[in-house]
Amino acid sequence: MVERSRNMQAQASMQKGELLYELHAKNVSTTIKDIGPNGIQLEMNDRGEFSGKLHGNHIDTVTVNQKTDGTNEWQLKSIMNTKDGDMVVVWGSGKGRMSGPTTGNWEGELHFMTQSPKLSWLNNSTGWAEGQGNMATGESHGKIYAKK
Repeated sequence: MVERSRNMQAQASMQKGELLYELHAKNVSTTIKDIGPNGIQLEMNDRGEFSGKLHGNHIDTVTVNQKTDGTNEWQLKSIMNTKDGDMVVVWGSGKGRMSGPTTGNWEGELHFMTQSPKLSWLNNSTGWAEGQGNMATGESHGKIYAKK
């Protein structure tokens, strides 16, 4: 198990390039979409701030398939509004694992789209996301890197 964890960390670090931004989010609502023998499907709506190469506010909808073994798969849709008035939409997916009764870690790949001329470089970029969340407090924190 330790070796598998090291391999996953090594793979993730190979994918990380420049830090694009850090995000802080607070859960606004959670909807239980389905419950079955393989787990629970949740839809969470968050809002928060991001800072780094990009600065502003974001709103997100994250669909999570929480499996009975403590792992999950997620899909994200997000709207980011920068302090300069530009909008960036973000979508992606990834995997996570519960690290405690109410806490978990997640990682995955993100894609960006914008009409802003000064942020047009994002249209050809892929991001790598890593973060942690706490379901008890409704807070999450992540770092988004340019993917190599």
